[in-house]
Amino acid sequence: MKKSIAWACAVLFICTVVFFGAVCSAKEAVGDGAYNDKSEIIQQNDLKKQCLAATITAINLEINRHQRWLDYRIQQGDQNAAEELRKSIVVLKSDLEKYSVMKPDDYQLPEKRENIGWTGDKPGIDSLLYVDNMSKNGPWYHMVGIKGGNYSALSSKERYHVVFYPVYQRSYWGMDSSYVYVADFGQQQQGKRITGEVYKHQYAFPLDDKTKCDSYQIFLLKDLQPGTKAKQILNAKKSTFAINLSEEQMQEYFYIEFISSVGSKTLKISEITGDPIEIILEPEVFIKKPAIYLYPEEKSKIVITHSFKGKILSTYPTYGDNWTVIADPDGTLLNWKDNRTYQYLFWDGFYSFPQEHYQYQSGFYVEKKDYVLFLQDKLAHIGLNEREINDFIVYWLPSMSKYSNCFVHFRINDNIDGSSILTVSPAPKTTIRVFMEFAGIEDMPRTGKLPEQLLPAFVRQGFVLVEWGGAELGSSKIE
Repeated sequence: MKKSIAWACAVLFICTVVFFGAVCSAKEAVGDGAYNDKSEIIQQNDLKKQCLAATITAINLEINRHQRWLDYRIQQGDQNAAEELRKSIVVLKSDLEKYSVMKPDDYQLPEKRENIGWTGDKPGIDSLLYVDNMSKNGPWYHMVGIKGGNYSALSSKERYHVVFYPVYQRSYWGMDSSYVYVADFGQQQQGKRITGEVYKHQYAFPLDDKTKCDSYQIFLLKDLQPGTKAKQILNAKKSTFAINLSEEQMQEYFYIEFISSVGSKTLKISEITGDPIEIILEPEVFIKKPAIYLYPEEKSKIVITHSFKGKILSTYPTYGDNWTVIADPDGTLLNWKDNRTYQYLFWDGFYSFPQEHYQYQSGFYVEKKDYVLFLQDKLAHIGLNEREINDFIVYWLPSMSKYSNCFVHFRINDNIDGSSILTVSPAPKTTIRVFMEFAGIEDMPRTGKLPEQLLPAFVRQGFVLVEWGGAELGSSKIE
């Protein structure tokens, strides 16, 4: 009996010890969690404090900028612009007053952003923070604060993984521009390994399924401007590839291009992840003969801006930032830059269309003996005049006549499948952009023909713009 009582007491003692130990552990765990939460709150409050201070710095910079603009406008006697600037300064000063008395707890953190970023020479307050995917139109980020307060911690032109907060909008001609607080920055990016496999299309008409490509070159490009010098890094003899880009290469080059005799593909290096990639070489379409005619109702100054997704090779007359011409109603163009007379505006370049571009739903099947009558009839129906029809046929008839029969499809006012945008000032009342795509076929199909394409008919009214061109699908060239 005594042994039983002793045993029971021992068990009770052990359970008590375990219970109190568990309670203490739980309290300790809660204490750690509370400590972690408190630490996060302190970090959050400090971040708010730093962003609030950066916001006040940004507003002061913006007030000073607007004041300089205002002084300039007053000197120029531009009262309307000066009045708008005065209104903007009033708003800025109101914001400055609001943020100057604001407590950090009441500050709303902006959305955090992360990117690969770098600075120019001597980084400091109001210096630009450059980031991957930045274009000529921005976004533009100006630093007004940095973790630790030491801007020189960012080595000039070195690439970092940067965490930042856009704390205040920066007025910059309608472009995306902000003042930012740099909350963190990691080690410089240490190069990149890119792996994958390259495929090509059996490019005839229509496009067949993809197949592996075992002969191609890989180049690095600084930009996509005409004449950009490329650096070859691989002459491949098999479809799979694996390349390592150094940090120095990634600082100098921003695009990687795969090229073969059957097509090409260009990618932005910063958008390539660590996963193997599939490269499908698309047939390059060389755009060589778009001719732009202008017929205003009266002699007029006309400015044309051309936005092209591919690479421009040459223009005539020289394009520059735009074409500016004095156009007569008969279509004669006096070029503003060289004071020479032209009949139309010319440009060429190349672009790789996706496979979907060639998935036609309609078209025409034409025999060689009917080429001229066919083109005369269809182009007149669309709305081209005799001069334009003659220019079109003289250029394209020799190419079509190499074949006994042709499949023909017209693209009308679709900006060459969205690749070529014309902005015209003043805007034409009538726009007719015609691009003919055709493929030579040996035997005219008796069955399985696509439905005949329905073409629009334009009535030429007011200021008229006409542009024509075409594509020989078998050669993958638009000429």
